Amino acid sequence: MGSRRRIPPETGADRFGKGGHLVTAFDTRALGSWEQNVASLAGMLVHEVKNPLSTLSISTQLLLEDSTEPESPRQQRARRRLEVMRGEIARIEQIVDSFLHYTRLQVVEDGEVDLDRLLQELLSDNSEGLEQKGIRFHFQPNKGQVPIAGDAGLLRQAFLNLLRNAEQAMPEGGELIVRCRQEDGAEGALAVVELTDTGVGIPAEQLPRIFRPYFSSKEGGTGLGLPTTLQIVRLHGGNIRVESEAGQGSRFIVELPVVKGGVKGER
Repeated sequence: MGSRRRIPPETGADRFGKGGHLVTAFDTRALGSWEQNVASLAGMLVHEVKNPLSTLSISTQLLLEDSTEPESPRQQRARRRLEVMRGEIARIEQIVDSFLHYTRLQVVEDGEVDLDRLLQELLSDNSEGLEQKGIRFHFQPNKGQVPIAGDAGLLRQAFLNLLRNAEQAMPEGGELIVRCRQEDGAEGALAVVELTDTGVGIPAEQLPRIFRPYFSSKEGGTGLGLPTTLQIVRLHGGNIRVESEAGQGSRFIVELPVVKGGVKGER
């Protein structure tokens, strides 16, 4: 299984931050909550746009059905324009649906989550896709269980987004190390998960922006993966730090409180 592959020490992702290159770091605690507040207000507006957009989509489809066999050049041009309209409306609907999903009120199902097990299953489920893209990966679990109070489904989504982010940063293949450990923080014990890749890295000027909705440096990216991940981590009382070297790779560090009680129930 891919997650058991050994990466030699001091090679690949293990060299991150040790090569004398400039490492740029960013802590998401530097971000206020205004992004989420603005996103919520925008979500209300987008919701109002969705209904007339659906009407446009249905009307365009009906017009296309009425022009199944255009005869004259004018009718053929009209049909082509309708097909373009249908495609663009579908694209807008996808954007609207993604944004509504991001701004929707999240409720955390409180339960005990074993992070080691969650990460092991996530990597196992995605091992074939990673190997097909030439990405070698290794999982370094904690020496003991790292239980936290939280929602396993939401946390899996958060770490899946980070896994996809690392995958997209290595289009030519590379190495990925996922580490899980427990350490003492200023306010109590923390579960710390690190994802280190040997990808293209993140320019220093982009680091403060990568968690903002709809910011993406990738072609075809929605710009909602990392904002959603931050949203989920914050719902669990956690934080994300990022370190990156241009042309060398990036490390995402997720810190979650190890607690016996519940977690925040709503955003």
